[in-house]
Amino acid sequence: MTHASILRQDATVSASRLMSFEGTTRIRQRNQRAILLAAGEEFAAKGFEATQTRDIAARASVAKANLYYYFQSKEHLYAQVLMSFVEPLLHASATLRESDDPRVALQAYIQARIHIVRDNPHTSIVFSSEFLLGAKQLPEACRHLLQAEARRNVECLRSWIERGLLAPTDPEHLMLFIWSATRTYTNLGWQMALITGTTCPGDSDYATAAAAISRMVLGGVTPKAGDGKRVTAFTT
Repeated sequence: MTHASILRQDATVSASRLMSFEGTTRIRQRNQRAILLAAGEEFAAKGFEATQTRDIAARASVAKANLYYYFQSKEHLYAQVLMSFVEPLLHASATLRESDDPRVALQAYIQARIHIVRDNPHTSIVFSSEFLLGAKQLPEACRHLLQAEARRNVECLRSWIERGLLAPTDPEHLMLFIWSATRTYTNLGWQMALITGTTCPGDSDYATAAAAISRMVLGGVTPKAGDGKRVTAFTT
């Protein structure tokens, strides 16, 4: 066998191994996504205590043994479901920067949070339910990330207020209002159904919600003459 043929054979073997590895990775990722999605649906419908891993596996169309191959326990899986909702929340906060126009930034932040609820209806319910129960099973990593995000967001609002870019208001309560308003479809779904007549809001409903919340927030915090502080025009 010539040196060239050996090199070709080695290249063929390497390519085959790479394709096998990539195929295994895709299968792993597909199974993990399916399990996380199924877990979110089960936890949202039944709560943590009543949910059985066998039901999650059945919903995800995987063997129960495979579920434990990817996730160590029900607690670990529950933590990953929570984290899958925390991560987009942290990304949404990137729209709040002290150097930006607060009117544009707040509108983008509200829209981002509404989109998170729209795109993750089940994990949104799990996340909200966990907080209503005192966040006792919220992983410490999630807790620290959310606390850091909250402090940064509030300080951003405080900076805008002190610079006269927003009307005088309490930044903590302003942030709490935005958080609660953007999670209404999750926390008060049955009440929303009484008002809107639908239990399954569509894209247009979420768009309407984002626009309405933006108008309420911006209408309330846009500086006006007589607010007692100098109104400063935003400049880049």
